[in-house]
Amino acid sequence: MGSTFMGLETARRSLSTHQWALQATGNNVANASNPGYSRQRLTLGMTEQLSVNFGGTKVGQFGTGVRGETLARIRDLMIDQQYRDESVKNAFYATKEAAFGRMEDIINEPSETGLAKSLDLFWSSLQDLSVNPEDTGARSVVRQRAMTLAETFNYMSSSLTKVQDDLKAEANVVVKKINDLLTKISDVNRQIGDAEPLGALPNELYDERDRYMDELSQYVDYKRVPVDYLNGETRGNSQRVAEGRIDIRVVIGGTEVKLVDGIAGTVGKFEGLTMTDAGGTSTALTQADMPNGKWKALVEMYGEASGPESYDGAFTMMLKDLDEMASVFATAFNTAHGNNLDADGLPGTTNFFVDTTSAATIRVGDGIMTNLDKIAASKDGNIGDGSGALALANLKALPLSFAGSVTTSTSIGKYYQNVIGNMAVAADQNGRLAASTSALMASSDQRRQSVSAVSLDEEMTMMIQYQHAYNAAARNITAVDEMLDKIINGMGVVGR
Repeated sequence: MGSTFMGLETARRSLSTHQWALQATGNNVANASNPGYSRQRLTLGMTEQLSVNFGGTKVGQFGTGVRGETLARIRDLMIDQQYRDESVKNAFYATKEAAFGRMEDIINEPSETGLAKSLDLFWSSLQDLSVNPEDTGARSVVRQRAMTLAETFNYMSSSLTKVQDDLKAEANVVVKKINDLLTKISDVNRQIGDAEPLGALPNELYDERDRYMDELSQYVDYKRVPVDYLNGETRGNSQRVAEGRIDIRVVIGGTEVKLVDGIAGTVGKFEGLTMTDAGGTSTALTQADMPNGKWKALVEMYGEASGPESYDGAFTMMLKDLDEMASVFATAFNTAHGNNLDADGLPGTTNFFVDTTSAATIRVGDGIMTNLDKIAASKDGNIGDGSGALALANLKALPLSFAGSVTTSTSIGKYYQNVIGNMAVAADQNGRLAASTSALMASSDQRRQSVSAVSLDEEMTMMIQYQHAYNAAARNITAVDEMLDKIINGMGVVGR
């Protein structure tokens, strides 16, 4: 038969178990505002049952109380992976959208201060000069508009180069952040591997590792691979519900490469466009090999001039287009200007614009800057002839030959329209994809929060439930105590 004091032990177990359940609930409430915290719940289980003979062949089993099984965190790993998949996509497109936004701010078209307006004003000043070629003021306006045009080229080129340098510096910072997160994940892996064989479920370490993985998913696309379960058998875990250590792997050229080795405890790293895996093997990354994420977006925007695969980023392409535009325009204009005659009846200078190899260096030549009469506006040498200036103004619609990055043959104005049109299309496309992935990421995060985040209403409900169970167990102890008191102190006194 059961012990006389079995009722006390049953109630004591209930008191102790519900006290710990209340403690877990209180911890959830305390961490309700803690980002990255996963709510925890004490799983309850029955203790061993006691077989009791009722007489004859009649046997029954009585429960002996309740006990806590595990203090497990509430987390859905599948939803976590969905969130990280969307996070890496959103980081990629949002980073490119922001970079294109900075490019659009510099190009600033259409506007009253952009390159297109400077070109229009320059052509207009030449047309005005063709009407009044002997007017010194008209010549001064041509020179001033030419200076403004050259300075606009200079400003755009220098500004784009500055942003390009900023993007490259940011990419270097991101690489350092990636390496730091990989090291932190490996450190937490080691702590988890030390705690789990002792029977503990290190929920705080699981949460810490998940926070690092959430942050890592912004920078590179990776795979989380559990390694403490092999063919259904545990390696180092005392509980089946333990999450164990993990590998962090990336896919390079169709092959999975370890960046964090959960068993060996080794960590890989990135240096520039070179990746060293957890085993110490270095691989040069091409553009196609780079894992998706913020890092790849930054590299694709600023471009890479060296390494395993040189390629032009969006800013490099824009700078090249501006350089070609400035060079082709200046060369054509200088040639046409040389076919005219200046105010002294001499052939026009072919150095109206100089340093024409790039948009960053183009400027008005010293001869034009020091002497307005060097502006060649005539065809026959007469001071009143403005046909040469008109021919220069007509260059606006003249087809010019380009290298073909945007188009091979078109006018300077249409070439520029194609350049900014391509930029606008790319910016719009990345903006729409960023908005779409942001919505999907928010939806995934909402589902994740509905599973793992702390709901104060739910915790209050559980607190009341545990409190009533605790009070009932305490009342049960009182009742059993009264019964035992009667048996011990009230029985066996007849005849004394």
